[in-house]
Amino acid sequence: MKKLKKFTKVLVLFLIVFSIVGCTMFNNNLEQNITVAFEAGVHTLDPAILQRMNEQYIACNLWEGLVRKNLNGLIEPSMAKSWDVSEDGLTYIFHLRKNIHWSDGQAVTAGQFEYAWKRALNPEAKSDVVFMMYFLKNGEAYNKGKARAEDVGVKALDNNTLEVRLEKPAPFFLEILNYHTYYPVRQDIVEKDSDSWYLKEKTLVTNGPFCVQSLDYNKNIMLVKNKYYWDEKNVKLASISFKIERQPDSIWKQYLEGSVEYGDTFPNDMDKQKEVESNKNNVIVQNALATTYICFNSRRAPLNNINVRKAFEMVLDKEKIVQARKRSENVASGFIPPGMPDVKPGTDFREIGGKYMNEKFNKDNVKIAKELLEQAGYSDPKKFPTVVILATDPWKQTVNIIASQLKETLGINVDVRTHASEIFYQQYSEGDFDIVFSNWVADFVDPINFMGFIAGDKNLKGIFTEKFYTLVDKANSMADNEQRISTLHEAENDLLNSYTLIPLFYLKDMYYTKPYIRNYLRTPTSELYFRNAYIEKHTN
Repeated sequence: MKKLKKFTKVLVLFLIVFSIVGCTMFNNNLEQNITVAFEAGVHTLDPAILQRMNEQYIACNLWEGLVRKNLNGLIEPSMAKSWDVSEDGLTYIFHLRKNIHWSDGQAVTAGQFEYAWKRALNPEAKSDVVFMMYFLKNGEAYNKGKARAEDVGVKALDNNTLEVRLEKPAPFFLEILNYHTYYPVRQDIVEKDSDSWYLKEKTLVTNGPFCVQSLDYNKNIMLVKNKYYWDEKNVKLASISFKIERQPDSIWKQYLEGSVEYGDTFPNDMDKQKEVESNKNNVIVQNALATTYICFNSRRAPLNNINVRKAFEMVLDKEKIVQARKRSENVASGFIPPGMPDVKPGTDFREIGGKYMNEKFNKDNVKIAKELLEQAGYSDPKKFPTVVILATDPWKQTVNIIASQLKETLGINVDVRTHASEIFYQQYSEGDFDIVFSNWVADFVDPINFMGFIAGDKNLKGIFTEKFYTLVDKANSMADNEQRISTLHEAENDLLNSYTLIPLFYLKDMYYTKPYIRNYLRTPTSELYFRNAYIEKHTN
């Protein structure tokens, strides 16, 4: 084996100091129970396949991987107490703690990590987020049926030692390890009931700060403190009730009434910016590494014609769309948002990549757009087929603006279909749309996360050009970072010049929480951690 560099435990010392400071206002006499509410949309809590934001919010409080994030959002040791890295950056040796247990008291072992990772990569798992594991040696090859499970670069050397080999050096690999597909699962539980183990309280055994007490994906998921968690002494909350609402507008009302302490869904008719400025109800706005966009279904007419797609993009007034949201968000000039690093330290992928499409609406574009429709064979808007836009309910106002702009400028009739998350994802998976409205929030700080997600979404398979898919695959296999980033720029250029994906604006994270909830962590990648949270003394 190549020479390994030893990582010290400075971060652990930092955690101890920080915890002492953070606990000074903690009051043991207060009931430490909080209620978090969000729109219905929890389909699975299986770490190998979950992908919705609400699922991730719950999962990152139930599980922990080899590493975790501290209150500053920085990676620190978790299930692994330390690790060694080879000089070429291709081999990691993780040394697990001796006192780590599952919520049923059984020991967490290195073999359970090996099993979980290979299970997620198994082609039969059909995970939409499996691209996050292509960093492992032969991970992609195994997932695509070109290698065996035993060829994948993860191996338990003993119960407390895990060897990980990478396909190529990845400086951000520790950040990747915090992603949910890298959580361990129990082979003995999963293989006894592979289709529904994650649907039952008794078999949803986890290793994080909280565990499941009651489980109803349609109403409420109750988590309680995990008494077997290795860092249990620093977990202050006794319980978290994740309340699932089918009427998302009611969440804000419940928050004002005091029955909900945390939420991120707002009534459609609310002036959110005014609410923030009033500083009355602790509504918080922060930048997110996230892009909101629409995708055109180029697999069917009329949007299989690039001139139609170009025409639609040219008449969108993105500034009006942003202004209507009242969140001080910025019109998107590319798919990759600002904040993603380029090759040289301190440089930004978005700045280097430049601007695409139209940031500002120009009335002259309407004439050009109509000419493009004529070239596509649609000189009479009355003969243009009705276009179906698919979105989730919270985006109803925004997609209605898009529909009205297409109608007012080009005379296009639009059928806006907004649904609760379950119905939306069903229609999305069936390809039952002409335009889909969506957004992507980064899982880690690298542009491959955006490109890999879009290229790997099986619901969008075939919508983009073959060149785009080839470039993303090529970038994924490159060891040279300069070449890799250059290839990702080329991929974004191809994606946006095909007019199959139109970036609209860069999302800002907006949520509300009672000011007496302390030491929670919501990251720019929209992770939500309550591991260190507590309720401080307050008056209602």
